[in-house]
Amino acid sequence: MKDPAQPLRFSFPNVTGRVVSSTDDRFQGKVVLVNITGSWCPNCHDEAPFLEELYRNYHGLGLEIVALDFEPAEQLKSLSRVQAFIKRYGIEYTYLIAGEPSQLNEKIPQAENLNAWPTTFFVGRNGLVRSIHTGFTSRANGELDSRLKDSVRAEIAQLLAENVHVEKGGN
Repeated sequence: MKDPAQPLRFSFPNVTGRVVSSTDDRFQGKVVLVNITGSWCPNCHDEAPFLEELYRNYHGLGLEIVALDFEPAEQLKSLSRVQAFIKRYGIEYTYLIAGEPSQLNEKIPQAENLNAWPTTFFVGRNGLVRSIHTGFTSRANGELDSRLKDSVRAEIAQLLAENVHVEKGGN
C-alpha cells in the first residue's frame, strides 16, 4: 500500500449497475476481504468456491467479502460470463465490476506493484489493509492448498477477534 495509514477505498457498480462503495454502512467496523478477480482467470475459479465458503462461515461474525472484477472490454458489454461465474460458484458476497485488466492500477491507485490475479486485501475492522495475498492454489496442490486455506482462516479469525476501538487507539 502506498500509504498504509489510509483506508482501502473502492466504489464500483455491481452487476445490476448499483454503485457500492467502501464507505457504505455495511462495511463499517467489519473485516473485509477485497478480492481482485476476473472470470477469465483460472486461479480465480479455484479461489471463488473458497471465498464463498468463507463468506458463509464468517459473515455472521462480521466478515464481508467484495470481489472487484476486471474483464476484457468485450465481456463488459453484456456481463454474461461474469453472471455465469457468479452462478457457477453460488456467490452471495458483494461482486462489483471494476473495469478492464489494463485499468487495474488506475482503479486501485492505493496499491503498489499490483499486477496479479487473484489478489486479496485483508482489511481490518478499522478499514486499514492488514495484509495482501497474491495468487491462489488449487486442490491439485494438495498439502500446499490445505495450508494456504488454513492460514487464511486463521488470519480471518484473528482479524474478527480484534476490537475496532483497540485498533483505533482506544477511542
